[in-house]
Amino acid sequence: MWNTERTSVACRTSTTVRNQAAAASSATHPGGPLALRYGVPERQLRKRGQSVANVPRAIPGHPVHLGEVVRDARDRARLSQRAVAERSGVSLRTLREIESGRVRMPRLRSIERLAETLQDSRLLEHGATGASGDDIAYGHDDHLILRVLGPLSATRGHSVLNAGTPMQQSLLGLLALHANRSVSQEEMAHVLWGEEPPNSFHQLIHTYVSRLRALLTAHQDPETGTPSIVRRNAGYELRIEAECLDLLQFRELTRRAEYARLSGDLTLEVQLLRDSLQMWSGLVLEGFSPRLREHPLAMECGQQQISSALRFSYLAVTSGHYEQAIDQLRPIVRHHPLHEGLHARLMIALAGAGQQVEALALFSRLDRALRNDFGIEPGAELRAAQMAVLRGVAPVENSAPAADHTAGRKVERPYELPPDTHDLVGRAEHHPVLLHLTQGGSHTGLFGPSPVAAMYGPPGAGKSVLAVRVANSSRLHYVDGILYADIRNETSGATQTSAILERFLRVLGTPERGIPKGLTERISCYRSLLAERRVLVVVDNVVREEQIAPLLPGGFSSALLFSSRTPLVGIPGARHFPLSLFTTEQAFRLLARIVGEDRAHAEPDRVAEIAELCGHLPLAIRIVGRRLAARPHWSLARMAQRLRNEEGRLSELAHGDLDVRSRLDTHVASLEEPLRQTLMLLTDCAGPFTVDTAADTLGCSPAAAEDLIDSLVDHQLLTGPDATGRYELPVLTRLHARTRA
Repeated sequence: MWNTERTSVACRTSTTVRNQAAAASSATHPGGPLALRYGVPERQLRKRGQSVANVPRAIPGHPVHLGEVVRDARDRARLSQRAVAERSGVSLRTLREIESGRVRMPRLRSIERLAETLQDSRLLEHGATGASGDDIAYGHDDHLILRVLGPLSATRGHSVLNAGTPMQQSLLGLLALHANRSVSQEEMAHVLWGEEPPNSFHQLIHTYVSRLRALLTAHQDPETGTPSIVRRNAGYELRIEAECLDLLQFRELTRRAEYARLSGDLTLEVQLLRDSLQMWSGLVLEGFSPRLREHPLAMECGQQQISSALRFSYLAVTSGHYEQAIDQLRPIVRHHPLHEGLHARLMIALAGAGQQVEALALFSRLDRALRNDFGIEPGAELRAAQMAVLRGVAPVENSAPAADHTAGRKVERPYELPPDTHDLVGRAEHHPVLLHLTQGGSHTGLFGPSPVAAMYGPPGAGKSVLAVRVANSSRLHYVDGILYADIRNETSGATQTSAILERFLRVLGTPERGIPKGLTERISCYRSLLAERRVLVVVDNVVREEQIAPLLPGGFSSALLFSSRTPLVGIPGARHFPLSLFTTEQAFRLLARIVGEDRAHAEPDRVAEIAELCGHLPLAIRIVGRRLAARPHWSLARMAQRLRNEEGRLSELAHGDLDVRSRLDTHVASLEEPLRQTLMLLTDCAGPFTVDTAADTLGCSPAAAEDLIDSLVDHQLLTGPDATGRYELPVLTRLHARTRA
C-alpha cells in the first residue's frame, strides 16, 4: 500500500513538473511546447495534418522521451513488452516503468540491453561512453591494456574499464584479433549476427565503433595517439601498440623464441616460451559466441599456444625440469581435453616427476573419452607415452616433438600454392570459407569429418585468386603442408586424377617404388597419408564431380578446398560458397590499388562507368586496371570511351595472360550443344526476359524453355530469376554470345 501511494505521489509530482515546464516553454516558444520538443511549431504540425504521435522524436535528456523511443522501437519490432523483457534480460516491471516515464535515470546496462534487443541505435545515445562509470584507480603513466588470451578485459592500472554491451565487446574482440589490420563490415556482421544480420547492421556497427572509439580516446597515450579505431578500406581498424595488447605481445615473444631456436640459444628460447605461455588465462576470447571463439585468427593463435607449450615441455623435460613442464601443460590440457599430443607430453612430464600413477590415470581418462564418445582408439604418440610410463623408459627418449614422431621416414611439408595476388580487395566470401576450413581443427569439432569447401561462380569472378588467398590464410592451421592442382593445366583424359594423385604422393614423401600403379590403390594410399597429417588440398577449375571425388581427404584433420563454375552438389559433405560479382565500391578499390588512389579519386564517375561496362566482373576490372597502369598518360575517361564500343569491348578486355574472351570461350565450349544454341538465341532478347518470352524465342514449350534456362543459370551464364520472374544475360556474356552466334 505504501509503495502504491509513493508511486502515485511521484506520478502526480512528475506530471505537475512537466506541466509547469510546458507552460514555461510556451512563453518563450510561441509555437507551443512542441516547438521545444520537435523544433517545429505545433500550429505547423496541425496545418500539415501530421499527428504528433507520428513525428520522429529526438532524444532530449528528459526520461519520458526515452520511454517514447523504447515504445516506438518495440512497436517497429512488433514485440510485446513481455517478449522484449525475456530477450533483453530487463525485468518486465522495469520495462513498463521506463516506457511510462516513471524511471528518472534507467541503468546504463538496461539501456544497452534494450538497444541490442530492439536493434535501435537511438537508444545507445542515452548511454555513457563506457568508461564514465569506472572507478578511477590509475595514474597518468598507466597504459590501457587489452587482453584477449582468455576472457576479454580492458584495464588501466587497477581499473577495469567497461567495454559496453556484449555485442560491443564482441566487436572489440574481433578488432583486436585483426589488430592493426582493417576488418570489413561484412565480416563484422557475420561474427556479430551470423547468417542473418539485421537490416540496420551498418548503423549498429557504426554506433558500436563510435562508443568503442570514445572509450579508447579517453585512455589514449598522449604521445602515440594509440589505441584508436580508424576507418580504412570500407572497414575499421584497431590501431594499437604491442605493449597494449596481449595478443601482439604473445606473437612477438613466439617470434623471438623461434629466432633463438634457430640460433641455438636454447636458454633464451625456454625463457621466451615461458613468458609467452604465462600471458594466457584461458581460451582465446573465452565466453563469447562460437563465431568469435572459432574465428580463424583465434584458432591460429590457439594453435600457436599449443605449439609453444609442446616445444617448451620438450625442452623442460630434456633438461630434467619436469615440474616446469607440468605447470605449463596442466591448464592447457584442461582447455583442450581431447588433444593427444598435449596429454602425451604431460604424461611424460608426470612420470619424470615420479607421478606415474597420475600419468596413467590421465591416459585412462582420455582413452575412455575417445572410445566411448567417438569410437576411436588413441593414436601412436599417446600409446608410446603410455608404454614409456609402464616400462619406466627414460622420458627424454620419448619426448620428441609431435611433428617428428613419424617412424622411419622423412616427413615432407609441401607448399604448392601459386603466388598470391597483392591487389586483392576484401570480399565477404573470404571469411566464411576460411572459417569453415579451419573449424574442423577446433576442440569442438576435432573428430568431425574433414571440412570440404566449394567455391563456384562465373568465369572471371576471381575464384582462383580467392582460393589462393584463403589457402594462404589457413597456412598456419595446416602445419603439414598445402597441396595444389589446377585441373585446367593437368593431364587430360582418364589418367588425369591418377596423375594428380601420383604427384601428391610423391611430394608427400612416398618413394617412387612405393607409389601404387592402380587408381584405387593410389586413392587408398593418399587418404591414409592425409589421415595422419594436417594438410590442405586445393583444387582449382574443377568441371565434373568425378574429377574431385577421388581427392577427398581421409581422416579428420585435413581439408579440401576446390573451385568450379557450377555447384557440384554431388560431393558428400561439401559446403558451397557462391562468389558474387563486384560492387561499385569493390571495383573502385581494386582500380585504386592498381592505378593509384589519386588517379581513381580524380575520376570517380568514370570508375563507376567502367565497372558497369565490365559487368562488374572482377577479371575484367583487373584487366582494365593493368592496362591503365601500363599507360599512365591515359585518363579513365579515355578507357571508358573505348569500352563503350560494344563490338570492340571484348578485345579491350585482354592484357598479357588475362583475357575475358578466352575464359568465356572455354566455358561455352564445355556446354552441350542444346545449351550453346539456347545461349546464342537468347541474345535476341533485349533486356530482362521471362520464361514465356524465352519460349517464343526458342520455339519450344515454356516447360522446356525453363529447363534450358535453369541449366544456363547453373552454369553461371544467366542471372535470375528476380522477384518478377525475369532472367538476364550478363553484359559480357551477351556480347560474347552475339559475336559467336
